[in-house]
Amino acid sequence: MRLNFKILFLLILFICSSISFSQEIRKQSSWIIKTNPTALIDIFTFPTVQLAIEKKINDSFSIQTEVGYQFYDMGSGIDTVSVKVGGFKINTEGRFYFCNYFKNDKTKKRNSDGLYTGIQVFYRENKYNESTSYYKSEIDDYETYEDDFVDNFGVIKKNYGANLIFGFQKQFYRFIIEPYFQLGCMNRKVKNIDREFNEDLGHIENNGNHDFFGYYSKEESSGIDVNLGIGFRIGYRF
Repeated sequence: MRLNFKILFLLILFICSSISFSQEIRKQSSWIIKTNPTALIDIFTFPTVQLAIEKKINDSFSIQTEVGYQFYDMGSGIDTVSVKVGGFKINTEGRFYFCNYFKNDKTKKRNSDGLYTGIQVFYRENKYNESTSYYKSEIDDYETYEDDFVDNFGVIKKNYGANLIFGFQKQFYRFIIEPYFQLGCMNRKVKNIDREFNEDLGHIENNGNHDFFGYYSKEESSGIDVNLGIGFRIGYRF
């Protein structure tokens, strides 16, 4: 009987110690590793496989760094290759979790970090091939002329800038989901390789009046511009 009591006592002590140890580990879980599924189908910049690591400084502040590499192209259907397709992205941000900061009970741990805002700096660079069709200046009836010229050229694009970010980080056990939105400005530098189309020579483009993506592939689009982003990440706290 006494032996059974000792075994029961040791078992209870072991369980209590395990719970205490588990809670202590949870308190020290200040690292989060994440992936970004929306970056895989990013048609506004270029698709990348992205990984991020976040380090919590305390309940209210953290630092995150994210890198992405382009392993594939969404497909442009261009036969002529002027540059080898590829690219990468990197960004670093400081975050402020204001729900944690303004909570009434500072000693109580929240299950989720909640809403946050912050400042992000970023750099991205990629190379790809583009195509445009145009008429030469000596063709007067270009609107009805069927034999236009096709120009295949390479694009080297480098962007850097800063964003104001907003997001929400929700935790389920150790798993994280994080929708976010970012707005900022950037400096875009675009260089074209083997491009024949030249408006200064009177060439008239034949891609329609709303060739949004085509314009941002040309050197003429270089300069300061607005940067927008939206997406979500999933992660694991360890």
